[in-house]
Amino acid sequence: MHSFHYKRITLLLLLLFKTVLIFSQITKVSKSKIPDETFSFSAPEDEGFSSKGLSDIFTYVKEKKVNIHSLLIVRNKKIVLDACFYPFRSNLRHDIASCTKSITSILIGIAIDKGYIKSEDQLVSSFFPEIKLTGKGFEILSIKDLLTMTSGFDCGFSNEDSLFNELFPSNNWPKFIFDIPFVANPAQQFSYCSCNYYLLAEIIYRATGLSPEDFAKKYLFNDLGIKSFYWSKNNQGINYGWGDLALKPHDLAKIGQLLLDGGKWNNKSIISADWVKKAKSMNTVFSNGNGYGYGFWIDKDHACNAEGRGTQRLHIDSIHNAIVVITAGGLDEDEKERIGDIIGNSLHSDKKLKSDRVAFNSLKKMELQAAKAVIDSPGYISIASEKGKLFNKAIIFPKNSLAIKSAEIIWKKGNLSLMLKQTGEQTIIYPLGIGTAYKFYQDAGSGHLYALRGYWKATNEFEIEFNMLSKINKYLVDFKIGDNGNEVLIKEGTHKINEVFPVSIMD
Repeated sequence: MHSFHYKRITLLLLLLFKTVLIFSQITKVSKSKIPDETFSFSAPEDEGFSSKGLSDIFTYVKEKKVNIHSLLIVRNKKIVLDACFYPFRSNLRHDIASCTKSITSILIGIAIDKGYIKSEDQLVSSFFPEIKLTGKGFEILSIKDLLTMTSGFDCGFSNEDSLFNELFPSNNWPKFIFDIPFVANPAQQFSYCSCNYYLLAEIIYRATGLSPEDFAKKYLFNDLGIKSFYWSKNNQGINYGWGDLALKPHDLAKIGQLLLDGGKWNNKSIISADWVKKAKSMNTVFSNGNGYGYGFWIDKDHACNAEGRGTQRLHIDSIHNAIVVITAGGLDEDEKERIGDIIGNSLHSDKKLKSDRVAFNSLKKMELQAAKAVIDSPGYISIASEKGKLFNKAIIFPKNSLAIKSAEIIWKKGNLSLMLKQTGEQTIIYPLGIGTAYKFYQDAGSGHLYALRGYWKATNEFEIEFNMLSKINKYLVDFKIGDNGNEVLIKEGTHKINEVFPVSIMD
C-alpha cells in the first residue's frame, strides 16, 4: 500500500514538474460525467439502498472532518452514490497507490492468456538471464510467488522505507532486488513486499516488449474506455508495478465491473475467468479469516478488494453485485469502519425499496454541498504581530530528510504564495489561499491537483496546509518564531511523518 514510501521521495513529487496551471479559490463545480455509458444513474431505492441511510455519510464526514476525497457506489451497473468532497473535484484522476498491484496482477493474467508468459508457475529467473545468482531461493522463485507476496525476500512493512531509499538511486532495479537476501524459501511465508510487483512490471516488459502502461492501454484500458491515466515510471521506462497509477474513480469502478463479470467486457473476454477466479481466491489465509490472492485482499465473506495507502480502495462484492470506490487522503480505522457500516446498513434488499423522493432529494443536495463546501476549517487569527518577521524572508533549512534547502512565504499585494527550493531541483512557487480559502496548483504533466492555504494559528505560528489531494499526501507545515530560535514542524499522516527542523530566517 505504499507508493513512494520514504520521505525524501515523497516531497520530491512536490517539486519535480516545471509547468503548472493555477486555479483561483472560486471555481465552478463540474457535473459528474458517466464515462462511455458503462454505468447509469439510479435512485438508491431502485437498487435496494436507502437514500436516508446513505445521507448519514455526509453528516459523519462533516462532523468528524474526515479526509475523504470521493465515494462511488455502483450496484447492478447503476450508480447510486457519486460524491466528491471539497477541495477534491469530480472527474479528476487520483493516485490509487497499491490498488495498482491489482491492476498489475490483471496484466500478468492477460499476458498469460495471450501466450507471452507460459503460466504463473514460470520461473522468474527465465526472464532475467543476466542475473547470475545460485541460491535456492532465486532458482525456484516463480511468478506466482511474486503475485501472492510469498517471494521469501527480506522485504516487508518494517524495512520497505530503507529498501526504497536504496532502490531509487540504483541504475539496475532488478539486480538490486535480487540482491535482497531470502529469509524464507519461496511459497512458504507471506510478506507484503512492493519490490515483488516491480519485478512483475519488469517481466511484463521483458515478455511483451511493451511497458506496463502500453500493454495496459492495448489489452485492457482501450477496451474498457479508460482514456485518461498516469503511471509513474523509472529511468528505464518501467512503470512502478506496485503503485502510483492514477485513474478516475469511474474508471477504477470499471476494473471492478470487469471482475464482477468474470473477465468479460461487452461480451468480449478481456481476461480469462480462470485468472479472475485465481486472483480472487485466498492463497494465504490470515488469523482473522481474511486472506490474500493474486494482488487482491480477500474478505472472509469472499468479497475482494484492491487497497492502497491513504484509504484508496476498490471493493468488489459479487454476492450483492456491487462496487465501492473510495479515494482519500488517509482515514483512520474508526473512520473506515464507520463509513463501511453506513454503506452496509443502507443496503436493505436485493429488490427495489419503496420510493422516497424527499430522502433522495436531500441526498442529492448533500452531494452538491459536499463538492463545494469547506468542512475542515482551521482555527486561526486574522492579525499576527510577527508577520514582518516571517513573510518575504528566506527560511534556511539545515540538511533534512525532505531535501528542502529553503522556503519563502511571499506576501505581495494581498496575495500569499510559497516558494520552495530543493537541492538539485527547480524552484517552484505555489499559490496559497488565506485562512479557510484554498488556492490550487495543477501539474500539467501528471494532472495531480494540490490545494494550499495558510493561516496564523498564534501570533508567532504560521501554518501551511499543503494538500496534495489526488496524490494523497496532506502536509501540515508549521513555522514557529521564537526568541530562542525558529523551527519548522512538518506532519503527514499516511507516511507518519512528524519532524522538527531548526531554521534560520534571513532578510
